Amino acid sequence: MANKSLRILIADEHPEQRLQLERLLNGLGYYRIAPVESFDELQRLVHSALQPFHLLLGNIELASHAGVDLARFCRVSSQIQHALLYHSKQIRVPTVPPGERQAVSVSLPRAPDNDALQAFMAIIDMPLVVGQVPLPEAFAAGAGRYPRRMNFGHTVFSRSS
Repeated sequence: MANKSLRILIADEHPEQRLQLERLLNGLGYYRIAPVESFDELQRLVHSALQPFHLLLGNIELASHAGVDLARFCRVSSQIQHALLYHSKQIRVPTVPPGERQAVSVSLPRAPDNDALQAFMAIIDMPLVVGQVPLPEAFAAGAGRYPRRMNFGHTVFSRSS
């Protein structure tokens, strides 16, 4: 069940891409979404936020046009808990061990489709349970949909609280 209180930012200069991502998130049960079309707008919103955003879905080119490394921006910003970044190119969300899920940031080769977005939301929107939490079936079964073991160390980071 989706946590309807998650605050999500979508940062992409292409209106049709922002709308598509918002519709995908709505279809997954997420509605607290703020779309932005420029890095300046993103930066103003993040820096003036009273509460942190749970997720930034962002096009890397949006920030690179402003001369900013969006992945670094997310890592240093305490107002962004998780980031799903993409370039304008098929995609696959890597598995993230439960111990590294406090602040997850993934970089994709293009905007996420429904399957990729659903897999990422399953990683960051898991209920907090004392004890061991089982992985979703899609991850645990390894049904050939996800690569066995790939090095995503350069695209995934954890923020210790």
